[in-house]
Amino acid sequence: MKINQFLLIFSVVFFCLSTLFSCSPTKYIKPLDKDQHGATISFGGPLIKYGAGTIPIPFLVANYGYGIDSTLTGFASFNITSALFGNFQIELGATKQVLKQNKYIPAVSITPVANIIYRNKDAFKFYPQLAINAFWEYGKHKNMIYCGLDNWFELSQKRVYGVKQTNHLIFMPTIGHGFTGKKWNFNIETKIIAPNLSNEKLVVDYETPFKNQGAFGVYLGCTRKF
Repeated sequence: MKINQFLLIFSVVFFCLSTLFSCSPTKYIKPLDKDQHGATISFGGPLIKYGAGTIPIPFLVANYGYGIDSTLTGFASFNITSALFGNFQIELGATKQVLKQNKYIPAVSITPVANIIYRNKDAFKFYPQLAINAFWEYGKHKNMIYCGLDNWFELSQKRVYGVKQTNHLIFMPTIGHGFTGKKWNFNIETKIIAPNLSNEKLVVDYETPFKNQGAFGVYLGCTRKF
């Protein structure tokens, strides 16, 4: 396959993935400390068939967060991989911890997000998003296990070519683990993406335990706190 054909195919793939599914992990489960900064790079995405194997779509996302207080962190992120293919995707949001952990009863946080996806004046999307997460800290380093439900809301009444939009909710169950250090955090996360939607007749073949429904995502993240 010629390189230009390869780039063209992947440009289409990245745009379709950007406009259909969440392509990055949950930004903050637990808020940063007050006045603390966090710079994060995450890598990964939905698993797809590629040749004879399976790979995650290689989305590279940069994120910056700031601890407004000990229970509230604001953040902004930018999808680097999508931008390389002419699709600009940014996320603006905040994580608010609403409950503290009480032994085996988890702490709870909520994360509202505004997702903005732009390619040109005819390809612009805005998705409100709300994630609800429960997390448990353990050990002297306060490592963290978490699970949650991430929800994207489709506001448009029409799909491409004027087709009626019948699905206005894209939900994504999530489970992950965070390793906590003084300056560095590391994170691994898996996400079941849109199990309520068919993945048939799309530009790629998704690898998912749900056959022709949704996708399965894997993500790695690294955060430097300062």
